[in-house]
Amino acid sequence: MTTANTGVFGIDLGTTNSVIARLHDGVPQALEVDGSAIVPSVVMYTEDGRVLVGREARNLAVLHPDRVVRSIKRRMGQSEPVEVAGKSLLPEQISAEILRSLSAAAQATTGEKVSDVVITVPAYFNDAQRRATLAAGELAGLRVLRLLNEPTAASLVYDHARADQASAPELVLVYDLGGGTFDVSVLEVFEDVREVRATTGNTSLGGDDFDDALVRMFVDELGTARGLELDAAAKARLRSAAEAAKIVLSTELEVEVREEFIAVANSKPVHLQLTVTRHEFEAAIMGMLSTTIELAQRAIQDAKLGPEEQIGRICMVGGSTRIPLVRTLLAEAFEVDIHEEIDVDLAVGLGAAIQCGMLSGVSCDRILVDVAAHSLGLRAVGDEDDLYLEDGPDTFVAVLHRNTALPADRTREMYTMVDDQELVRVDVFQGEAPRCSENLSIGSFELELEPARRSTPVRFRFAYDLDGVVRVTASQVGAEAKQKTVALRLPDATQTQRDPARAGPAAGPATDRATPDLSQIGTDNALIRRAKRLLETVKDPTHAQLVQLILAWQAATPNQREEIEDELLDLFLEQEAGEV
Repeated sequence: MTTANTGVFGIDLGTTNSVIARLHDGVPQALEVDGSAIVPSVVMYTEDGRVLVGREARNLAVLHPDRVVRSIKRRMGQSEPVEVAGKSLLPEQISAEILRSLSAAAQATTGEKVSDVVITVPAYFNDAQRRATLAAGELAGLRVLRLLNEPTAASLVYDHARADQASAPELVLVYDLGGGTFDVSVLEVFEDVREVRATTGNTSLGGDDFDDALVRMFVDELGTARGLELDAAAKARLRSAAEAAKIVLSTELEVEVREEFIAVANSKPVHLQLTVTRHEFEAAIMGMLSTTIELAQRAIQDAKLGPEEQIGRICMVGGSTRIPLVRTLLAEAFEVDIHEEIDVDLAVGLGAAIQCGMLSGVSCDRILVDVAAHSLGLRAVGDEDDLYLEDGPDTFVAVLHRNTALPADRTREMYTMVDDQELVRVDVFQGEAPRCSENLSIGSFELELEPARRSTPVRFRFAYDLDGVVRVTASQVGAEAKQKTVALRLPDATQTQRDPARAGPAAGPATDRATPDLSQIGTDNALIRRAKRLLETVKDPTHAQLVQLILAWQAATPNQREEIEDELLDLFLEQEAGEV
């Protein structure tokens, strides 16, 4: 719940631009930062130690390209640090600067404390990318109530803006083409319920790639035969010119591009001057846009529409949907009305604010059902009905399938390979490929077993929460004391210096823990109070597991809380016995 001086805020942490919005008197409002509600997702580290975010950082990028980071969202979830201005920073640390700047500006504008927020992510973000986003929020001093999928956020605003309310269930295709990512979702909307039926996308496709296509045109025009070499400043100028040209071509049929003294070749200055037509630009990006249409068609197939069901409306979101060819291709492919009741740049941030209101008890007139963007499963061998646990094989077996409604809970049994097996290694993967090596490894752990005959069943329970983060419980059937629950989520941002795609709770102790604020959780529950006291004395992985159980308890239903409390009791018993 929010307090008198705490506001309800949502943040669209975008690749190219970001937005912070608040819910005020039931109405979502995008807040202006430096005169605009659209804030460039650009960070600059100055020589005197300051951090600039937004328009000023973007304007200085041409002069100081080695001190500026753009499109950091595309690197979220990667363990490789970013080298900038003599610093080595993780992507979530840079994203945290954007969040910190947005929060400070919002607090200065409204006078309300920015504490509890909803942050949006691409629906097709994987586990590592979501964990990195949560870590960025924690580093910025924020309590992230929920990671909300961007198309789902847009649907909340779309419904809020409509003058007419559907008298029957309506299927809406949300086509979200942003600066660095593409998402598409099929939602069923009826009265106060919004259910995501299917979602898919590409986290490496967006407006940045269209800029790259224009930059390649510019480089071709300059030519390479003259021994031309472009330094970092020249490349930054070309990218800035490409972005400006792209925007102009959304409303004009051609644009004149001129950049003088862009480089030097053979001791002579080189200038860029050419005319780019909309037709040339569209030809350069047609392949990428065709991919988005194919993904939209796949989402409709995945939604498994009934014989009487059909898409009623298309909702476009994201600045890149301003490209006229996008509307043309959508109209040709689906022959459905395309509606523009909402601002394509602000919709996601406004939807995040609405969702924050729902979670904070300020606005509870909507029910939102989202889905898992990726399948989750294990390494195993055998056929579908007779699966065995073995380290060597590369076969991926899904336990919880993509497009399952969240929160989700799925159970599956597999079998031991040998007599008297004492240990089983559990490798958890996320993806759709048949081979584990082609999917994302999101963690692993070991389960001790009671000696038993071959083919002893081991039961796996996958619990997928509303942030898209998973908890896995493994237990030996018939020996219930042999059970282990692992939360495959990194509450500590500093841990992501390891490879986040392969980091799990068993990956080793953290050297510098940054525990989220748990002080207001479960103050009247003895088990939660005991768990918080235990945090002061234990190390990872037990520390990380406790944090996740406490956070999960806070968001759970009464029945789910009972299960989590049972897990806490088991953990306390193990701790007292010296097993953890």
